[in-house]
Amino acid sequence: MTFAELTWNPDNLAADGVTHMGWQAQYETDKGYILVVNAVLGEDALASATEAGQLYNCSTYSWDRDENSTPLSSEDGVDATRVEAIITEVEALTLPEVEETTTTTTEAPGPAPQWD
Repeated sequence: MTFAELTWNPDNLAADGVTHMGWQAQYETDKGYILVVNAVLGEDALASATEAGQLYNCSTYSWDRDENSTPLSSEDGVDATRVEAIITEVEALTLPEVEETTTTTTEAPGPAPQWD
């Protein structure tokens, strides 16, 4: 995934409840991590998310997130080049290794149950 391949959606309604002020893109990696990229808002509605000089706020969320999750990381006020680098970093994230657990019982088993 590259910055140019992100799909941008209108975001952040103005006080009138109709005008979209900004743009947001979300990218989910094959491993389930999500990168949320928001165009930094000014006083006027943004005509496009990818205009020259546009800055972005990026937040990365874990593969095991829920609706109340806090980001694993976030960066504010970055340019498109840095967003592309963050995309590469998110794609490189790996899933945590599962610890194998084995239990050993040292106690001798009790007597077999008696049936009447």
